[in-house]
Amino acid sequence: MTKEIIRTDKAPMPAGSYSQAVRCGDTLYVAGTCPFELGSKRVLHPGDTAAQTKLVLEYMQAILEAAGSSMERVLKVTAFLDNLDNFAAYDREYARFFPVDPPARSTVEIGKFPPGMCVEIECVATL
Repeated sequence: MTKEIIRTDKAPMPAGSYSQAVRCGDTLYVAGTCPFELGSKRVLHPGDTAAQTKLVLEYMQAILEAAGSSMERVLKVTAFLDNLDNFAAYDREYARFFPVDPPARSTVEIGKFPPGMCVEIECVATL
């Protein structure tokens, strides 16, 4: 199987040497997506877990759609939060994107993000 690199200008471009997403066969791997302003590395909605979660999931949805997938086809999500005390705010927004049969999920607290950043989310989906 060959891999295909997925790119869209509707989500932040990678900040390092990685791709927004990689397709291999019928599986799509979406890299950690952050609440950056498009075209810059400026963190949007600093300190606001709910607003950042909504934005990141909108970006993730755009990446999935660019690959021919959708939120309904997400199998596994890994989320990184700056503080698990903000889990409820994150989970409320998250649930709006996965109202029925949500994917498997892991949520991890991260010790250090760029200033103002609260959340980063990655996923695996089918096509």
